[in-house]
Amino acid sequence: MDKRRLEETSKRLSSALDQVLEVITILDARDGFILYSNTTFSQVFGSPSLPGPRQRFMDLFECRILTSALEQARQGQAWTGRSSLKIHGGKRLTFEGTVSPVRNEEGVVESLVVRLRDITLEVEKDAQLRQAHKMDALGILAGGMAHDFNNLIGAILNAAELIERQLPPDSPIQRKLEIIQQVGGRARDLSAQILNFSRRADDAPTTFDLPDLVTEVSTVLQTTLPKNVDVRTDLAGGIRMLGNPSQLHQVIMNLGINASQAMQPGGGVLSIRLQPVNAGRRESDQPFPEPCALLSIEDTGCGMDQPTLERIFEPFFTTKAVGHGTGLGLSVVYGIVQGHGGSLQVSSEPGRGSAFHIRLPILREAPRELDPRSTGSQSGH
Repeated sequence: MDKRRLEETSKRLSSALDQVLEVITILDARDGFILYSNTTFSQVFGSPSLPGPRQRFMDLFECRILTSALEQARQGQAWTGRSSLKIHGGKRLTFEGTVSPVRNEEGVVESLVVRLRDITLEVEKDAQLRQAHKMDALGILAGGMAHDFNNLIGAILNAAELIERQLPPDSPIQRKLEIIQQVGGRARDLSAQILNFSRRADDAPTTFDLPDLVTEVSTVLQTTLPKNVDVRTDLAGGIRMLGNPSQLHQVIMNLGINASQAMQPGGGVLSIRLQPVNAGRRESDQPFPEPCALLSIEDTGCGMDQPTLERIFEPFFTTKAVGHGTGLGLSVVYGIVQGHGGSLQVSSEPGRGSAFHIRLPILREAPRELDPRSTGSQSGH
């Protein structure tokens, strides 16, 4: 094969590898320096695929398993597996791939071929699906228990009311009956929250203007949250949906109050944004099969670590002190969003605040424009 044909073959092979949606790199087996990398490699690791200063592959990430796999391949044994790695900037990727040894004519391992496929989104979606199934099961259980619990509480409160009617106003038992009624009322409220979580509320859905609802709740938050919380809104107009306005009011209030508490004692910015997402458009984190509204509620508070993130939607899980929360707030939020056919995703890091992204199906209507009610800053204090 002449030099020209060899160059054409090499160029064709390089072009083909650059179009593969997997990381492919060839390393020097002796020192781990990169001999070749495709375009996907540079997109993932932020390192150029074109010739340049030599760079060690192991310097681009933190992953003991992959480092061990490279050493195994140097010894002549191929590796196949799955793990996660942390690249520069702190981003963590989950991958599956192979590390294969390449021998020369004498049988000595001369180079290593690394192939990695980014499965981060797949793993996250699997985790979300498992979480949804778990929450559905909890919802069915909680709903059944709450229904029976409601009946028992109702019987207790009715009995207390009958006794109260038969006693003189100055009876010492009246105070005890008041306590029974107060505690019973709290128990009934708790049962209502559990029923909301289980999505068994019987309120009929109505058609309403979502930006109007978000504006209304934002105004309430502006006037009720501490003065050191700056509430900012950016709302697209003309978004209508079919659902329960009262329940969605509760969703935004719960998330807003939680955000405010996460920003104390120093305060911060609470951002509420609403925008339409067209049908068929694929978002960076997940596709949505129909036209939807993306409602984002973000804060600049203390943030959450990964173990907390994995449990925040579980009923009765709370990071608040005893007596300062039932742990049902976010569970109810999750149940309401799911009950409206929507999805809820959270991103958070300690010290960097939290962001709740809610997607809700909307009615197909005319193109939407920016709502003049949107503001850069509305502290309201």
